[in-house]
Amino acid sequence: MAAVQGVDFHKEAVWLSSKASQMGTVKLHAVVKEDIDTEIEDFREFFKGEIHLDEKKEFYGPHERVGGMSDLMSFKMMGSYRKIKEPGNMKGEGWVMGGVLVVGPGEQGLLYEHIEAKVAQRCDIDQVMEAVQKIPQ
Repeated sequence: MAAVQGVDFHKEAVWLSSKASQMGTVKLHAVVKEDIDTEIEDFREFFKGEIHLDEKKEFYGPHERVGGMSDLMSFKMMGSYRKIKEPGNMKGEGWVMGGVLVVGPGEQGLLYEHIEAKVAQRCDIDQVMEAVQKIPQ
């Protein structure tokens, strides 16, 4: 299982979904914390896997990682903001950061973990694919 969650999840979801055909029997799963209007349904356009709603944020762990104003004011984030082509919304809570996990079956457990330290920090797709290769097909 490879899971994705977080602020810049559309871009990361497309990126990971584009690698799904190279993942063999490994399935993609996304965990989202809220469903406002048609957000989850709209997300299906970007993500080619199962989408799970976690309104209680149990998957996010005992300590939420949240971004702050310094993340929003960074040069990287301001540059990314100018490149946005799709309309979004200003509804909901947008501070919780996410990550990507690769989890193998049974005793194999967690094979890869990327936890955002800054807003919109991407995982390394080569490391993701390396972890996926460790899962028996």
